[in-house]
Amino acid sequence: MAHYAYRAYAADGRTRAGKVEAQTRQRAVAQLQAEGLRVFSIAPAAAGPEAFWKRDLFGRDRVNDAGRVAFLREFGTLLGAGLTVDRALRLTERQASRALQPVLADLLERVVGGASLSRAMAAHPQAFPPDMVDIVRAGEATGTLVDVIASLTASVERRDAVRRHLASAMIYPGLLVLMAIGTVAMIVGVLVPALAPMFEGSGQAPPFAIRAAGALGAFVSSWWPLLLGAIVLAAIALVRLWPVPEFADARSALALRLPLVREVVIGIELARICRVLATLIQAEVPVPDAVAATRPLAGNRVFRLALHEAGQRLTEGGSLASGLGRLRPYAPSTLNLIASGEQVNRLGSVLGHAAEMHETQTRQRIDGMLALFTPLVTVAIGGLIGGLIVSVMGAILSVGQLAQ
Repeated sequence: MAHYAYRAYAADGRTRAGKVEAQTRQRAVAQLQAEGLRVFSIAPAAAGPEAFWKRDLFGRDRVNDAGRVAFLREFGTLLGAGLTVDRALRLTERQASRALQPVLADLLERVVGGASLSRAMAAHPQAFPPDMVDIVRAGEATGTLVDVIASLTASVERRDAVRRHLASAMIYPGLLVLMAIGTVAMIVGVLVPALAPMFEGSGQAPPFAIRAAGALGAFVSSWWPLLLGAIVLAAIALVRLWPVPEFADARSALALRLPLVREVVIGIELARICRVLATLIQAEVPVPDAVAATRPLAGNRVFRLALHEAGQRLTEGGSLASGLGRLRPYAPSTLNLIASGEQVNRLGSVLGHAAEMHETQTRQRIDGMLALFTPLVTVAIGGLIGGLIVSVMGAILSVGQLAQ
């Protein structure tokens, strides 16, 4: 697929500019004309990332979950009041965040030009992830867009709340680590060099802590260009390897082996999968189609494979619970709930209950991990700094006694 930059007239006479992805220039023009646009300029565009000096480094022009929640809540309220999609978008655009306003303006132009809301949202993947687009598309197809928007708002709001809670809980441990690094750097770079001459000619060897700190300082001062280069190369290699399928599979397998991380990863994946499946099934989307739409959203390879096998099993006439059998070692109770929901024909509500259960448990596990991590970091930092200070003070006292 190639990328093309275009300029065109919309149905209301206003000009629009953007990028479109198509196999050929002719198909790109046809795709834009199908959206009601009259193209007057189109040329190949670079598909690579924007230069770093042109990027938004502080996130001011980036759509986040908070902006999505505000938009979805107001948009859903207006739809529930009986307004059409274009009128609701027009009113919502005025109150949206700065990052979301141009996106909503483009959505409005596309909808007025005849495109569906989900198709217009799909043109902005940086603002609306694929799961949101699939859920909105399902709501349009089944005539339950208002209910789907309400469910989607609650889902994104919960995800944003978990992310905010985790970020705020990590502030104190992060400050402790930064303070520890700064204190150790001051001891190694300032205090130890000032104390080293005191032991010269005194006949007493410096304590081990001072010798180790001095050796560390000398090593860093002599080899800091190589150390900095190694860190930069390691970061570049990690960025390059991160999307590689083999590396992603290794990360997925490792995450499910680590004792504390394993439960959090399982909870996050199951909460996301159950929430999206519940929303789609409650919107009367067929279960095989809902599973197919949910599969790309799984971040862990084990869960993606489980959803793929479940999709195959459903097409063969099997049940969702049996198709997700690969997940039984990780979530047996959830599979039992799904099986019960299928038996009583209440799969959507049962999946919603399972999503809430996993979201609550994941938040509690994160709180427990942070509650354990903070005192451990405090004790470790206190022991390190305290040991250095005691060694330095003992050395000073011993040298003073020799001088007397």
